[in-house]
Amino acid sequence: MTATHLNSSSNNKNIVISTDRLLSMLSSPQRWSLKTVSYVAMGILLTFDFMIIRSPPFLVRLALAVLLASSTMIPYIRRFTVPAMPIFTWLITFYANQFIPADYRPGHIFVNILPSLERILYGANLSEIISKHQHPILDVLAWLPYGVIHFSLPFIFALALFIFGPPKSLQVFGKAFGWMNVCGVLTQLMFPNASPWYEMSYGSAPADYTIPGEAGGLARIDKILHLNLYGSSFGASPLVFGAFPSLHSGSATIEMAFLVYLFPKAWPLAIGYTMWMWWSTMYLTHHYLVDLVGGSIYAFLTFFVARRYLPKVRPECRTRLDYLGIKEVSFRSFFQSIEFRANYGYLANKCDQDQDEYEKLMHATVDMDGMPQDVLVLMEPEEKMELRLRRFDGNMDDEENMGLSYSGSSSPAEPASPTTPRTPLSFPQFPLHSKA
Repeated sequence: MTATHLNSSSNNKNIVISTDRLLSMLSSPQRWSLKTVSYVAMGILLTFDFMIIRSPPFLVRLALAVLLASSTMIPYIRRFTVPAMPIFTWLITFYANQFIPADYRPGHIFVNILPSLERILYGANLSEIISKHQHPILDVLAWLPYGVIHFSLPFIFALALFIFGPPKSLQVFGKAFGWMNVCGVLTQLMFPNASPWYEMSYGSAPADYTIPGEAGGLARIDKILHLNLYGSSFGASPLVFGAFPSLHSGSATIEMAFLVYLFPKAWPLAIGYTMWMWWSTMYLTHHYLVDLVGGSIYAFLTFFVARRYLPKVRPECRTRLDYLGIKEVSFRSFFQSIEFRANYGYLANKCDQDQDEYEKLMHATVDMDGMPQDVLVLMEPEEKMELRLRRFDGNMDDEENMGLSYSGSSSPAEPASPTTPRTPLSFPQFPLHSKA
C-alpha cells in the first residue's frame, strides 16, 4: 500500500509539473515570435481563400493546397517555397477577392477622399495635370515601368540578389516583398478607393462593385500594339477599387531599398526608377500622388522590419560564392551553394570577437615578481579563413544555422622551452601557436 501510494503521488507530481511546463510554454512570449505570428496569419488567410474561391473546382483546389503544404516539408523544395510563401499568399489572396460577395465587402466606396486630399496636400490634382499632356512617346515611356518592368523586375532582382548578395538575403527579400503586398491588398480590400480613371469617366457619382475596371492610359498602348491586353486584364481585375496604397509604388520602393542595401552607390538609380514609376502611374491615370506616397510608406516600414534579419554585406565579397569560401565560379557552384546554409550573423560576430581578442593579445602588461612588464606577443600571420561546408539534408527552417564550421590550420602550441622573465610562454592567457 505504501509503495502504491508513493507511486501515485509521484505520478500526480509529474502530471502537475508537466501541466505547469505546458502552460509556461504556451504563455511564454518567446514562443510567439514574429515568425510564428506570420505563419499563423498566412494559415488563416490561405484557409479563408480556399473556402471562398469557386474556380477551379473543389478537388483541384484541394490538390493544389495539399501540394503547396507538402512542398514546405520536402528538404530541398522547401528552401524555395518557405521564403516564397508570403508571395504565394499575396497572389492567392488577390485572386480570391473576386469571389467575395458584395454583402461581405465594405458598404461604401470612397470616390472623393483621395482627390480631395490631393488638392489639400499638393494644391492640385497632379494626376489630372500630368495626364493632360499625351503623346505616343510619353505613352511608351509610361508603359515601360508600369506594364513591363514592374512585372519582370522582381525576378531579375531576385536573381541578382542570389548571385551578388550574401546568403539569406534573397529569402529576406522574398518574405518582405510578399508581406508588403499582402498588407497592401488587405488595405485595398477594407478601404476601397476609386482611381483617377473613375473620376474622369464617372465624375463624383457613387461607385458600386458592379462597375468593371478600366485600363486608363494603358488603353492607348493596346491601340499601339493592336492588342486587347490591358483592356481585358484590367476589365476583369479582382480588385477594381484598390487605388490606395499603390502597390506599383510599393514594389518599386522596396526593390530599390534592397538594391541600395546591396549596392549603396546605386542610390541615384533607385531614386530615379521610383520617380519614373510615380510619374507613369499618374500619367496613365491609375493612381493619385497620395496613393504613391502611401505605397512607399508601406515599403519602407516593411524594409525597416526586414533589415534586422539581413546579413551584413562584405565589400571584399563580389558574389555569393565568396561568402561561402568557394573559389570555383561556375553554374554548378552556384547551384550547389543552395544546398548549404549558414548563420552569417553568428559567423561575423564570432570573427569580430576573435579579432578583438587577437588585438588584445598583441600588447599586454603583466606583473612579474611584483614589477609591471610590457609583454609583446608574437603571433602567426593572419590568413584568410576557410570555411568547410557540411551537407545538410534535414528538415530545417531557413533561419536555423547551416552546417558551416571553421577549418583551422594551426598546430598545437609549441613545446615548453627555457623562458626568460619577459617570455609569456609560462602564462596560459598568452598561448603561442606555430605552423605545423
